[in-house]
Amino acid sequence: MKILKPRKDFVIVEDYFNPKQAAQWLEWIFKKGEDPDRGFHHPDLKPNRFHKHPKYPVKQYTCLGLYWNPMDYDYSPMMGSHDIKPFPIPKKLKDLCHEILDTCYPWPDYSVETALINYYTTDSSMGIHVDKDEENHSAPVIGLSFGSTCRFFYEDQSGELKDVKIPGNSVYIFGNSARLMRHGLGSIYSKSLSPGSEGYLKNKERINLTIRQVYP
Repeated sequence: MKILKPRKDFVIVEDYFNPKQAAQWLEWIFKKGEDPDRGFHHPDLKPNRFHKHPKYPVKQYTCLGLYWNPMDYDYSPMMGSHDIKPFPIPKKLKDLCHEILDTCYPWPDYSVETALINYYTTDSSMGIHVDKDEENHSAPVIGLSFGSTCRFFYEDQSGELKDVKIPGNSVYIFGNSARLMRHGLGSIYSKSLSPGSEGYLKNKERINLTIRQVYP
């Protein structure tokens, strides 16, 4: 593992997962994604008070635990307009999050309440934004990245936007003073698939899990 600290309270841990572990997580993710009701989908967004022409930039996504609805930027125990609950967050993912924090970013009493899974393809990106839809604005956001290397934009302590590469099989964490930093996803680099992802992802594809504590 290689630990990087691009700014205060923002940590990237490269090669957190070995190829076997990465393949196991991707197999589990894609099995969930195949579910016709709770798996990967693209939201049917209509004009609302936030956007006249709303568009979620990632073509396929799903949630575990609480469902984050890009229509109203809110969390719900139910999936959008469907009368169904998202998949629960399994113990193995909760244990992994606590292991990551214990190893790389000490944070007592962290509660794993939602996991957003974005499936980035060759023409997917994520604009600059702030994770502010949660009530808790200090507990860290935990990101698990598999597949191709991405260009990750972040706001440094002076307010300047900078960027760093996040390879597949890596973990990134930001909380406390970095919790409300602006950030986003730029280029996904060609021919950079991480070991273990070859059987699940193609060139310039990436799976990202973003785990959050929503409530204080």
